[in-house]
Amino acid sequence: MAILVTGGAGYIGSVMVQLLCDQGEDVIVLDDLGRGHRGALDDSVPFCVGGTGDRQLVGRICNEWNIESM
Repeated sequence: MAILVTGGAGYIGSVMVQLLCDQGEDVIVLDDLGRGHRGALDDSVPFCVGGTGDRQLVGRICNEWNIESM
């Protein structure tokens, strides 16, 4: 099971992703990169470019990564 962090490539989101990873959680990031940067995340963190309004993409991510929480 994993946690989906939307906006995870922004400043606050990337800090949250790091805290979750430090606690041993499996994290997947969804960000449209409108204000965030892929470089704000460790390369080991799975990353998808897109927005939360894309229902098909969010559904695919949830199914593929067995998302437990958002």
